[in-house]
Amino acid sequence: MEQQNSTNELLGQFQDSVPDSIHPFLNFLLENAKLILGIVAAIIIIAAGYAIMQHSQQKALDQAASQLGAIMIQYHGADQIKQLEKFQTEAPSEMKNSVDLALARAYMDASQFDKAAAAWKDIAAKKDTFSSIAVIGQAKSLILGDKPDEAISLLQGLQSKTGETYKATINRLLASAAVMSGNNELAIQAYQALMTDNPTERMYYESKVAELKAKH
Repeated sequence: MEQQNSTNELLGQFQDSVPDSIHPFLNFLLENAKLILGIVAAIIIIAAGYAIMQHSQQKALDQAASQLGAIMIQYHGADQIKQLEKFQTEAPSEMKNSVDLALARAYMDASQFDKAAAAWKDIAAKKDTFSSIAVIGQAKSLILGDKPDEAISLLQGLQSKTGETYKATINRLLASAAVMSGNNELAIQAYQALMTDNPTERMYYESKVAELKAKH
């Protein structure tokens, strides 16, 4: 009781010492002290919870990255594909692209070209940073899977979008797909473009063009 009276006297002295203009604000603070303290406490708890959540998420990502690395090192062929397919369903969303890319590559290494083409197609559909690379991977898988016409369609569509960025890679794949498809005119065009952009390999591409022209 004495402590409460002492506190009230102290508050009264404080109120007397501040300008009248501050009194309404001071009264509000005094009357709503419990509410304000509760809000502050809630903010602190939320901030602490967010920090813990961020730490937990980062820890989960680090663990997932380590697990992916272990799969790529410890397993090969069909075993690696099996492990990656299982991990794909469990990995954090932030790791999905990395797992998808690893799986597409694993399919190619195992000569499962239909699955590789489908995996690359799924990655390309996301329209992100890896989209153009994924289309190239899909086209290469189609060529290796003896589907050159589908590869040509993809590559020609990509060619009009990427400009100079992947020009040489696209022309090399176009030339290979065109030769497989029997489309010698397209193959010649692709080799001529490579001849212009790669002067150090000019003699090689000239021989390829001469070889194709001799078939006419």
